[in-house]
Amino acid sequence: MTRVDELSRRAGDGNAGGFVLGLALGVLWTPCAGPVLGSILTLIATAMHLTWAGVLLLSYALGAAIPMLAIGYGGRYASTRVRRLSPYTTGIQRAFGVLVITIAVATALQLDTPVVAWISNFLPEGASPL
Repeated sequence: MTRVDELSRRAGDGNAGGFVLGLALGVLWTPCAGPVLGSILTLIATAMHLTWAGVLLLSYALGAAIPMLAIGYGGRYASTRVRRLSPYTTGIQRAFGVLVITIAVATALQLDTPVVAWISNFLPEGASPL
C-alpha cells in the first residue's frame, strides 16, 4: 500500500475527511486572507452608507466562498484521479525535485534574466513581465 492510499484511507469519507480538508484549507488560506480581510473591514468601517458596506462585505464573502466551494466539491474528483497516479508518485516527486533544484540554481546564477527579457518582447509597451 502506498502512502497516498494510506493517507486517503485514514482521512475517510465522512466527517473526518471533511475536517482534514477544512483544516488544510484554513492553514493555507489564513495567511493570505488576513491582510485582505483587514482591508475590507477598514473599508466597511469607514463607509458612509450602510448599503455600500453591505455590498462590500457580500462581495468579499462571495469571493472567498466560491473558490472554497470549488475546492471542496472538486476534492473527491481530484482524489480519485490522484489515486491512479499513486504507482508513479516516487518518480513524479523526483522529477519535480530535480525541476525545483534546476530552477533554483538557474535563478542563483541569473540565467533567468535572458528568459524574462525574451518574454518581455511579447508584452505590450510599458507592461512589466513580473
